[in-house]
Parts: sequence; C-alpha cells; structure tokens
Amino acid sequence: MLVAASTLAGWALDVEVLRAWKTHYPPTMPTTAVALLLQGFAVLAASMDQRHEGARRAYASFALAAASLGLLLVILGEYATGTVLVDDLLFRDEVRRLEADPFVGRTSPHTVVVASLTSIALLTASRRSPRARAWTQPLATAGGLIALLALVGHLHGVLVLFGVTRMIGMAVPTAVAALLVALAASALTPERGVMPALLRGGSSGVLLRKLVVVATFLPLGSAVLLRVGSHAGLYSFAFSFSVFVLLTLVAFHVIAFRAAGVVARIEEERVERAVLSAARAQATAERDRARTLAEALRQNQAQLQAIVDHAPAAIYVKDAQGRLLLVNRHAEAAYGKPREALIGTPERELLPRETIDVLHAHDAIVRERGVPLEAEEDMVLPDGCHTYLSVKFPLPGPDGSFLLAGISTDITEKKRFEERREFLLALQAELLRHEDPKALAALAVSRLGERLGVEGVGLALVDHAAREIVHLPGYYHGTPPRGITRFPLDVCGRTLDEVREGHVIAVDDTRTDPRMCADYERYHSKYGVAALLTAPLFRNGSWVAFLYAHTGTPHRWSQDEVTLFRDVAGIVWPLYENARLVVLLREAVRARDDFLLIASHELKTPLTPLLLRIESLERATARQPDSPYVNTVKSVLRLAKRQFKRLTDLTTDLLDATRIQAGKLSIEREQVDLVEVVRDVCQRFGADAARVCSPLVIDAPPSAVGLWDRLRVGQIVGNLISNALKYGPGKPIHIEVRVREGSAVLAVKDQGIGIRAEDQERIFGRFERAVSDRSYGGLGLGLHIVRSIVQAFGGTVTVRSAPGEGAAFTVTLPLGPAKLPEA
Repeated sequence: MLVAASTLAGWALDVEVLRAWKTHYPPTMPTTAVALLLQGFAVLAASMDQRHEGARRAYASFALAAASLGLLLVILGEYATGTVLVDDLLFRDEVRRLEADPFVGRTSPHTVVVASLTSIALLTASRRSPRARAWTQPLATAGGLIALLALVGHLHGVLVLFGVTRMIGMAVPTAVAALLVALAASALTPERGVMPALLRGGSSGVLLRKLVVVATFLPLGSAVLLRVGSHAGLYSFAFSFSVFVLLTLVAFHVIAFRAAGVVARIEEERVERAVLSAARAQATAERDRARTLAEALRQNQAQLQAIVDHAPAAIYVKDAQGRLLLVNRHAEAAYGKPREALIGTPERELLPRETIDVLHAHDAIVRERGVPLEAEEDMVLPDGCHTYLSVKFPLPGPDGSFLLAGISTDITEKKRFEERREFLLALQAELLRHEDPKALAALAVSRLGERLGVEGVGLALVDHAAREIVHLPGYYHGTPPRGITRFPLDVCGRTLDEVREGHVIAVDDTRTDPRMCADYERYHSKYGVAALLTAPLFRNGSWVAFLYAHTGTPHRWSQDEVTLFRDVAGIVWPLYENARLVVLLREAVRARDDFLLIASHELKTPLTPLLLRIESLERATARQPDSPYVNTVKSVLRLAKRQFKRLTDLTTDLLDATRIQAGKLSIEREQVDLVEVVRDVCQRFGADAARVCSPLVIDAPPSAVGLWDRLRVGQIVGNLISNALKYGPGKPIHIEVRVREGSAVLAVKDQGIGIRAEDQERIFGRFERAVSDRSYGGLGLGLHIVRSIVQAFGGTVTVRSAPGEGAAFTVTLPLGPAKLPEA
C-alpha cells in the first residue's frame, strides 16, 4: 500500500524517482497503483476478518479484490480490442509526455498477469470454504514468483524477464508491491502450503525461518553488488561470474554452518526446556501434592471435627497449662460457651474452684503416670451439679510437649435413675412386709420425707360426699405425727381440675402461685405450707386420694424430685389398696367361716333325732310284715335314709372344710389297720355300688397298721370311693393297699370319664370341680379334705388320669410317728 501510494504521489508531484525508482526505466502506471492499492486494502480487511470473525469485513475484502480484478480485466480488454478505456482516467497529461511508450498510461502485460493472480488469490482467501481457500497459496506463489523474476531481470538487465520492451515492462515498484501482496495473500492461509512449516513451533520451524532469510537475501545481495561493480567498470563479466560462484559456495557453506549452529542451539534449548519442563513439572507436582495433602488434611480435620461433634460425650484436648485446644459441641454445652470463646482459654477461668481442684487432681495423675485414667467427676456447671464419667489419656504434642485428651460422658441422669431405682426397690421390699394399710402408708411417707428432705409428707383421702380431705397421720420433720385432720376440698384451690385429670401438681410458692394464692392466709400460712407437691390417686377411675409433700419455705421442685414423687405414689398406692383389700377379704373370709361353722353345727344338730325316728320306723315296719303299706313305707324309708346320709356327708364335709380353713382340724392318733378300714368302708358303700353296677374289688394284704386317726382315714377312703362311684358307674372299681418302705399306699382306680391334665391339680382346692354342676352334684370339698388329712398325717396324694380313661388316686401314709412332719 505504501509503494502504490508513493507512486501515485510521484505522478501527482511529477517526481520520477517515486514513479520508477530508476532513471530511464518504466514507471508504475496510475491504474496499476490503484489496482495494487485495492489489493492492499483487501489484505487488511481479510486480516481483520480472521481476527474478529466479522461478516462485513469478509464482504469488504471480497469486494476490494473483485474491484482490483475487474480493473485488470478491463486493461486486458484494452489490449485485446485496441481501445482506450481507463488509461486516460488519471494523470492524463503527465502520462502522455512519455512519448516512447507505445501504449501511453497502460499497465504492462506482466503486471496484469501478476496482479490478476494476486487478486484471485485474495478472492479465495476471503471465502470460508476450505476448497476455495486451497487455491490461495498456489495463485499467490505464482504471482510472487513472476514478480520476483521481474526484479531479477531488472537487476541483471534481462529484458525478457520483466517485459516485451523496456517501455512496456513491469516497473520495479510494481514488482516489489506485487511480491509483497503475494506474500500477504499466502499469510492469510496459515493452515496450508509452506506457511505451516514456517509457523511451526518446533526446531524445524526455527531452522526454516532462519535459513529462508539467508537463502533469500544472500544471493540477491551478492547479485546486486556484482551488478553494480560490473556496471561501474570495476571488473569484467568473467570476474563477476567467478566471484558470484565463489560467493555462492561461501553462501552455501555459511548456510550449512549456520544450520549446524542453529541445530546445536536448538538442541541446547531443547535440553534446557526439557530440564526446565521437568523441574517445572516436578515443582508443579510437588505443589499439587502439597495442595492435595493440605486439602486432605483439611478434609480429615473437618471429618474428625464432625465425628467428634456427633459423639455422644464431651471430647476435649488441653495443653500442659490447662488451655483448651479442641472441644466438641457437647463440651460447648457443658461449659455454656461457644467454641470460639473456649479455644485457648484455661479451664480455671471457666469453672468454679471446687470443680477445678477435682479436674486438676485427675490431670496430674495422668501426667505423672502417663497412662489413661477413668474416674467419676462432679462438676458444678451453670445449670447445676453434674456427674461425668471421664476417661483421660496423654497425647504427644507437635513439639514434644504434653497434651491431655478427655472423653467425658454425662451420667447425671443415669446416676439419679439408679439411686431412684434402688430407693424404690428398697421401699417396695420394705412395704411388702407390712399387711396393715395404715402402717404401710406411714412407713412410705416417712421414707419419702427423709429422701426429699421436706417438712411434711402424707396421704390424704378424699370424701366427695362431705367435700372434705381427710389427712391420715403422716411424716413431719422434727415433730411428732399429727392425728387425722380434715380440711375442706377448696384448700386445693384451682388445681382441682388438674388433679382430677391425673396431673402431678408442683407449687413452688403457695403465696404467689395463682392457683393457690387466694387461700394462702386462710390455710397454707397457718400450717406452714410454702411449697406443695401433690400426686392424685385413683380407684376405678375415680379420684379418691392423693400423696402430698410440702416445705416451710418456697422451694423450686426439680424434675428429679417430681419423678421420684410420682414413682413413689405409683408404688405405694397399689400396695396400700392391696393391703386394704386383703384386710377386707380376711374379715369377709373370717365372717364366712364363722357362719359356715355355726351353720354346720346348726344343720347337724337336728339330723341325729331325725335318724333315730327313721330307724324307729324301720323297726316298726319290720314288726308288721303283713301290712299292705309295708313295701311302700320301706321304699320311702330307704330313700329318706339315702338322702339323710347324703345330707349328713355334705354337712360333715362342710364342717371339716371350715375347720381345716380355720386350722382347727382335730387328729387323734391310734393304731389303725388300713385294710380293715378299707373293708368297712367298702361294706358301707356296698349298696350304693350295687345300685350303680360298679363292684368294689379289693386287693390288699392281711393288714397294714399305722399310727393314724381311724375316723380321718375312713374319710379318706370314703371320699375316694364316693368319687369313683360318682364318675365311673357301671364298671368295676379297684381298691389296692400296699405296704412299702415304712409307708402304706392306698390306690383307688375307676374307669370313668377321667380328668384333664390342666384340672388335675385344681381339683384338690376348696369348692373346685372339674365337671359341670348340672351333671354331677356335690360341693367340691371331698378331694380338698382328703389332701388336708393326708398332709396332716405327713403323707401325699396324687392322681394319674386322662379324659375317657378313668382316674387313679394314690395316697401314701407314713406308718409311724417318725414320718410325721413337725408342727
């Protein structure tokens, strides 16, 4: 662009040096300068397009190159048609003064060819298509070589190289400008041709760039010097040619040595770069490793802190001066301060002196012995006294110093729970030994009062009918127990609704509590009740009593005290109710037994004369065998006698059961033959056995004598045979007597309905039966009396049976008094 602009300036100013650079040489025509100037602008637009990727600049480059190409095509048209179209447009008068030129003002053919090639190269470079851009460098190279050939021709005076005649050849400025445009067009496509090799970053690119400079300018410079010397007559052509050959050899040797030096420097630089790269890589790796280690350490510290924070105990680390270096969130809660305020602070500034003395004593043991220590530590904290189970152990410090780590678990609630549990178990065991409800209540309130350290504890009953509260004698610290006192139900104030709902009421100050302050002067101050704790007690869903405790001064009831009070109420009231019910039950049983004893005597009293009358009637009937009513009377008397016997047996069983329950069963020991008693009882039941078709089969030795009560042994045999006849009619009943190892064994076996396994123990109880009352009569006392008499003799009775397979009762009686149990 500068060459073309200077040429135009030379035409405008009429300066020949600017137009031709050499005297008597063809100048650069104005139209040629315009075409080259347009190509220069096209190169700038294309370069800016590649940098900023602008569509407008791409169109501008294409338009400028197309304008240059159009101008050149017009000039070619002038040569073809012999007409003048653009030659006279610029500087007409100045151009016409060049009379030797056959085509005044017209661009030479060499110039048109070169400029057309560079214009087309610029057109392809401004396109985005890879196929179009592939033609850029070949076209630019062709134009550049023609321009370079023209320069060589000017240098050596060879006309054919730069034109047809001297006046219509390519001017020197034109050749230089065209060569620069060709180089610029090649540079627009750095991805193709020789440009990638020149622009390569390796050693080959460096070597090529340096050798190109030497290979280009050394021959041209030598040729210029030789041409100037020969033209000035300093030496002949032969000498010039010889010197040119010599200089060419020197040039090639220079290029070789230059290449070797460049290669050596490249290798050195490569080694240096490799060393620097390795050092840089190692430094980078070390830096990355350090960064990774630092990040891993930070993450490990964060993870450790998270683990420590979520541990269920207080964890801390202290230095030798007692300064805290690490704490978790439980330690923060214990000290009552945030972590930032704790780190670096000595413990003596955070805790009371008595607590610090205990902690420092344990710390000193760990420091002296260098071994872990486990101990319970009582610490006075802002929210009260706490008990911690601490495990302390030594840790090495970063600079060889001594650190102490500790893990402290708050066991305050556990200790309180264990103490409360032990107290409740001891209280329950002590209360279970009392059967009197009043004594039980008195003992319970005394133990509770001593435990709580209050002025008074008691049990109060609620009389809803009289709307009064009846206070039973309770515990009063330092004063004798008071008697039963009554207060109106209104003394509870507005806590009645809460009490009826089953809530434990804790009043810290009866004078200020809105629920009870209205009655303070009337009741509470009079009896010295400043703080009150009550637990309602219920019977069948109804509020019937409450347990209370009070102090003479206002007192803030702790949760532990409220929990203990509620637990004691939950233990005392069921035991009190059970004791009360046992007393009532014993009184009822005693009244029932007294009634049964009296009723049994009263029922048995008229039976004896009635039996005498029946026997008298039997004798009278026997004296009149011919009377027509004898048979009827005899059947009626037999039925009456059986019913009389049944009533007598029931009365006797009822009387004996009553005596057994009262512990008044009489036993008169004498020598008794069990076999004889069995035979007598079987004879007595002979008629009944015959009536139900159940023969009595006896299997016994001649005798089995022992020290027993004949009447009671007869009861045992009679009750067992009676049961066998009742539940096994129609089949034989086997009575077996054996003597073995100082005992007599009586076995009664039937083949009746049998007894279920779950009923075989129950049937020996009072009024217990294994069958329906509708199917079988009786009071359920026979087997109970049998077991009681057998146990009174020191023996045993067992049963072996199954449903549908009959039953076998076995009685074992010691023969002598040595086998009898102690009273």
